Formats: sequence, C-alpha cells, structure tokens
Amino acid sequence: MRNIYIVVIALLFMLEDYLMELELRGHSKNTIRNYGYSLSNFFDYTNRKPELVTESDIKRYMIHLKNEKNATNRTVHRHLNALRSFFRYKDNDIADKIMLPKLSKPLPKFLTKEEISILLEKPPKLRDKCIIRLLYSTGLRVSELVNLNKKDVKSDSIHVVSGKGSKDRIVFVDSKTREMLFKYLLERKDTKDALFLSNHEKRISPRTIQWLIKKYSEDSGIDKIVTPHVLRHSFATHMLEGDADIVVIKELLGHSNLSTTQIYTHITDERRKKVYEKAHPLSKE
Repeated sequence: MRNIYIVVIALLFMLEDYLMELELRGHSKNTIRNYGYSLSNFFDYTNRKPELVTESDIKRYMIHLKNEKNATNRTVHRHLNALRSFFRYKDNDIADKIMLPKLSKPLPKFLTKEEISILLEKPPKLRDKCIIRLLYSTGLRVSELVNLNKKDVKSDSIHVVSGKGSKDRIVFVDSKTREMLFKYLLERKDTKDALFLSNHEKRISPRTIQWLIKKYSEDSGIDKIVTPHVLRHSFATHMLEGDADIVVIKELLGHSNLSTTQIYTHITDERRKKVYEKAHPLSKE
C-alpha cells in the first residue's frame, strides 16, 4: 500500500510539473485544464507509471473512450493530443505512433452582411453597441475583448495581447466604431482600467458578452445561433470577400499558421459556387 501511495504522489508531482511547463510556454488556461483532465483520466484508467505505458495501453484507452464513454472522434483526438504532448515532454514518442483518422474541419459559421447590419443597430445601450461593433470590426476573440484596458485604445487602432500564446498585435477600427467607443469612454465616470464593465462595475465576463449577443441576435430575428466567434468568422469572411490579402487577415486574427486562416477560402469558394449556380443560364439546364 505504501508503494502505491508513493507512486501516486510521484505521478501527481510529475503532472503538476508538466502543467506548469505548459503555463510557462504560454498555453491558455483552457488548454492546461483540458490536458490535465485528459492525463488524469488516462493514468487512472491504465494504473501504470508513465515509463511503463505501452502503445497497447494508449490504444485500449482510445477504444475505451469511444465504446464506453461514447466519445466523439474529436474528443478522442483531444485526449491523444494531450498524451502526445506529455510524452514528448518526457522525451518519449510512444503516443506519436498512434494514428487516428483525420478530422474534417467544419466550415465556420458566419452572418451575411445584411444580418450584421441588422444586429449592429439592435442594442439600445451604447456599451453593447460598442462591444458588438468591436468584435465584428476587429475580429477579436471574446477573451481578448474582455481583457482590453482603456489604455489599449489608440487613435485608430487597438493594442491586443492574445490569450493564445500571449502574442501582441495591432488591430484596426473603423471610424464609426471609434466614435462610439470614445463617446462610451467619455460617458464613463469611473477610474477602472477595464475597457468594458458589467452592470456591477466589474470587468465584463465572456459569458455576459455571449448572452448579450445571443439576446440581440434573437431580437433581430436572425435565424442562426450567433456567438462572439461567429462575429470573428464573419469579419474574416467579409474581409476575404472584399479581396483582402489572406496573410493580412492572418495577422489581424492573430493566427500562428496560415493554414488556420485558409479555411475561410473554402467558405468564399462555396459562396461563389452558389452565386454561379443561381446566376448562370447553363447551370439551370
């Protein structure tokens, strides 16, 4: 019993050390939490020390997730990615040898320009107008928006520190949104640093923003589930349709790899195809 206790304590320290390493590398809190959850579940299932884990152990765990836990392929991939990351940290490529089928990336959902126009006019409150306009105008992640401070707002741009790897970048703001934003700041009587405050005068939360966008989109009669990320997708899609360079869009979105941004080219290809099929005489024969 004492030996089992020692092994468990050693494993806990090892996992804690690994998760601290992820934090030092700039991974988001969500990633760290999810990886910790995946690793704890895996070692609980196998009941083995990391150095004794085999390929078969990992495969059995993946099958266990699918058959016993009804996990989707995407969830199984997420658990495997956590194991790959952990074992690489231990200079062990055992998890890299496990191959899973490639996941097809779903096309991002976005609003039409007409739907955006309706949504932007819906909020009666200046703060809410600014929030929705800023998400669409800049393509910011909701986590980036809630962490903005007053000092980050410049004359025609905003300085952003991303939650994804803490990469600084500059995003630009259209003139009408800038005017609304400066008016909102002038109306503020507090000395708080946060750019956007809740009704309780605390930094606004992502959940509150999600709720506001859902409410206003439903009030606008938009027959889609609208989230802050849908506004980010709409920004990228409409920029690409306006012939913006995809490399510029990548930088504005704060993507590390161009391949992440290139998914938006598929959206515009689909839309062009639909326009072609609707408009060209031969497509109706």
